[in-house]
Amino acid sequence: TSAATPIVPISTATITRRTIESTEEFEGTLGYAGDGVIIAGLNGTYTKLPEEGDILRLGDEIYEVDGTSSSYLMYGKRPAYRALDIDSSNGPDVRQLEASLKKIGFRNILGQDFQPDWNFRRKTEDAVEQWQKRTGQERDGRIEFGEVTFMPGAVRITQVLPELGTRAQAGAVLAYTSDTDLVVTLDLEADRRDILAVGDEVSVELPDGTEAVGKVKDIASVAETLPGASEPTVEVTIKLQNADVVGDLDGAEVTVSVVRETRPDVLSVPVDALVALREGGYAIELMADDGGTYLTLAEVGLFDDRGVEVSGDFGAGDTVVV
Repeated sequence: TSAATPIVPISTATITRRTIESTEEFEGTLGYAGDGVIIAGLNGTYTKLPEEGDILRLGDEIYEVDGTSSSYLMYGKRPAYRALDIDSSNGPDVRQLEASLKKIGFRNILGQDFQPDWNFRRKTEDAVEQWQKRTGQERDGRIEFGEVTFMPGAVRITQVLPELGTRAQAGAVLAYTSDTDLVVTLDLEADRRDILAVGDEVSVELPDGTEAVGKVKDIASVAETLPGASEPTVEVTIKLQNADVVGDLDGAEVTVSVVRETRPDVLSVPVDALVALREGGYAIELMADDGGTYLTLAEVGLFDDRGVEVSGDFGAGDTVVV
């Protein structure tokens, strides 16, 4: 008698309806954006200095000389260049000082409706005295040159130049800084610049597999050809929306996923459900009600890591052979 034909088990999947996204991956690097310097304004001997990695914000002490005088961070784009008191002439540095004092928390002294301006008024002097009291300084209502260092915002210390015990000299570079935002940078081929725009959301995969959401912060307008590269590129800066998941991965290589195209509410099957036809095109093998199978044509659309978009004479819930 002839041997019975063995039955080969059939693997199946269900046709689903979902959103399919076509993505492209790029290699990027974690780091801190921006660069700046802190210029010393006080003379004396350094008795306290910031450390690399320190984050300095509004009102923080930056450094100390002679164990008695300190310089504090206040916000403003115009650098400090003179002493400030009731006899000072009007100027934008006065406005920066008043805005910083108001933001630090001296609104009750300045007045609830106080609007910073260029005029050092009696209220400004009162607020300075209260700030001096809070920080342990002599309460004279006068800010000597160097006791305040204006920076555009919070900074992260990347390098400190002097050593403790060395002589401070007004005008010398004290430290180099960066922004406090942890960002991802990647080099994008200049002729593909249009695949990203400022404000676009991207997915960032960290070395440990964790995913973070990022948003394109800046795209350089000038293309550069990097050493060893054959094509010019533009630098793309991506700000992380949930930077707390990064930890201490400064300098780590990451993978940035960019959504190129989205198809909502389409039918999808696993890629290995596709059957390539000799005459061209694709079909899928559907399960019939009687337990048999049959081929039917399928138009193929977008692919992603979960499957492929298909359309044809079938619907969501149908069973397909894979």
